[in-house]
Amino acid sequence: MKKNYALVAFGALSLLLLMLVWLHTGSPLPPSGQDSIWFHTGLLTLLVGLFLVEYRLTRPNDVFVNCLVVFTSTSTLAEIPLEQWWSLLRWGAVLVGSVALYLSWDPGFEARLANSRSRSVAYQIVTRLGSASVIFSLVFILSLLTFFELDTIQTRVFVITWGIFLLVSSIDLRRLIGILRRSSRGERQVLGTVHSFLAPSIVFCRQIGEEPPTLHQLVGFTRGLDQKCVAAGIMVGERSSAGETRLAIALLNTTVSESRINDRSLMVTVSDHERSELQPPITDDDVSTLERVVGTVAADTNISRLKFELFGRPPIAAGALLRVDTAERPIFYQVFDGEVFEETTLSESQRAFVVGEAEQVGVWDAIKGGFDTHDWVARERAPVLLVDQSTTPDAHELASSELTLGMIPRSNYQVNVDLSDLVLFHTAILGVTGSGKSYLTYRLVEAAASMGIKSVCIDPSGDYQRYLSGAVLLRGSSALKAFLDSETHMIGIIETSEGQKHPIEQAFNASKSCLDWCRAHRTTSDILSPRPKVQIVLEEAHLLVPEFNFNPQSDMQSYVSKTSQIVLQARKYGLGFLVISQRTANVVKSILNQCNTIVSFQGFDETGFDFLRNYMGPFHVRSLPNLKMRHAMLVGKASRSRRPLMVHLTEQDRELRAEPISDMPMPQVALETAAAAGIAPTSTPP
Repeated sequence: MKKNYALVAFGALSLLLLMLVWLHTGSPLPPSGQDSIWFHTGLLTLLVGLFLVEYRLTRPNDVFVNCLVVFTSTSTLAEIPLEQWWSLLRWGAVLVGSVALYLSWDPGFEARLANSRSRSVAYQIVTRLGSASVIFSLVFILSLLTFFELDTIQTRVFVITWGIFLLVSSIDLRRLIGILRRSSRGERQVLGTVHSFLAPSIVFCRQIGEEPPTLHQLVGFTRGLDQKCVAAGIMVGERSSAGETRLAIALLNTTVSESRINDRSLMVTVSDHERSELQPPITDDDVSTLERVVGTVAADTNISRLKFELFGRPPIAAGALLRVDTAERPIFYQVFDGEVFEETTLSESQRAFVVGEAEQVGVWDAIKGGFDTHDWVARERAPVLLVDQSTTPDAHELASSELTLGMIPRSNYQVNVDLSDLVLFHTAILGVTGSGKSYLTYRLVEAAASMGIKSVCIDPSGDYQRYLSGAVLLRGSSALKAFLDSETHMIGIIETSEGQKHPIEQAFNASKSCLDWCRAHRTTSDILSPRPKVQIVLEEAHLLVPEFNFNPQSDMQSYVSKTSQIVLQARKYGLGFLVISQRTANVVKSILNQCNTIVSFQGFDETGFDFLRNYMGPFHVRSLPNLKMRHAMLVGKASRSRRPLMVHLTEQDRELRAEPISDMPMPQVALETAAAAGIAPTSTPP
């Protein structure tokens, strides 16, 4: 009898016992006196023993306690009829209890019990005689013979109550209720018979009847139509050939060997009651989760990569998030590829099926706001679930330095970055024209400004002033110095087309000025923990810091080398670089190699792919030509996730500025204007 059923029976029979006490004494309070032993050491202890202590089996420990209770209670009786019988019961309890104490105290009892006939016999006798149903029944019967008239109605009611207690304890309530429920819902249906196995947890079944189970339907396995289910699984697909169709069932929470399913087992329908009886029970949430199963873990899966055999036609595509559950926590993977395979089946027929490939993303850490690497391979043939927008992850509260770039495609899992790391450890944004590089740059620049980090944007394109809000134009070194000293202006733009010097030289001069300013404003605390102060944005970086073989003027190469040296030492002074380029191959590698965070949009440059493989591996690089608009690969120190991710970037609604932005206000110009007007300024203009 299960504990829940035993508790229900105990509660109901306790009420019956209280009614019996009321009938006997006129009060529901427990009786007192010698004749009350029928209650205290009779029916009450019998009820407790049957349904609370020994509802599963009687152990030697239980026998010892039962005998101790009988000995103690009978020792209080004095000058009563049938005293010799009470003495026999009392000392018999001592004998049985002593043997039970020895059996329970003896180390290694279980092992010796199997090898000793005398111990086995003693165990059987003691657990029978000392069980609650026997020893407390003896106390109750002897109480009736001693203190009550046997031919009265009251005595007959006592005996009937005692019989009810024993009857209820001997009935398998769980099985009885199961039979009643089964009869009320109709007989279970046989859906198929077991044909073969794909160890450890895939069962192939022959269909019985014309209507097969539906995809993701919960089914059970039993050794007989009238026996309970030994396992449950879900219909994940079918394997069809010219000769026959086999239904593929993925077992839940067990394996073929653990559940002892064989070729004589039946596949049947499962009721709500039956699935609640399985260990562990299958809840309503588990059933709804089954609808997201897209396949099972397949061969060649390793720690980093998941291969899965696809069943059905789920809404799955590159970038989709998958989940494989483990005993501790779910592991997440991101789809990047798929391949069609064929195999020979019955009668030399061919079966085609799809094997998908996904890279490990890791386990979700809500405190960190990203995914952490899992250090072991997914369980063989475990169900693979699609994570869509119906799944809500544990929420992460963004820190003041964090920014959500977007979501993993078709899911609610955020992709977060730390802006301080993004600036200090340098970042590269790469991809073809029109893929979304500039819009992402605008957002990062504005987010940095909100944190108090200045951005100096070196822009050969002329687009920055048309889209960035709150920016000023920096014309010359004086304007740059005024901008860096200003407490109100955070975004400055240098348009190289307006300068007289070559863009490569302009980039070096701006970088050197910013480095000098950051060095001059370095505090003691910055030495141990550098904080980001200024970010230099190199738009169209292949024009500002090109490789030597792509440099249109050989005399400009020295400036590229000097800029590279600045990048190498910039972090410790709080200066960061944001490198944006269409052509990775054309940008000097000494700068790109210093970028600890990479955001790569769609690309087709094989030379650039060679560089990116060092950051994200060949599997992710192969996906770059197929990336959609506003999709990118993110990897590096600034990412809150340790492994590369495909991210669907947050959409931006930016308006094209009709009027040009203003120049950076110059202190000396403001003074001259005030002097010409005959006004003595009281403070220095910004």
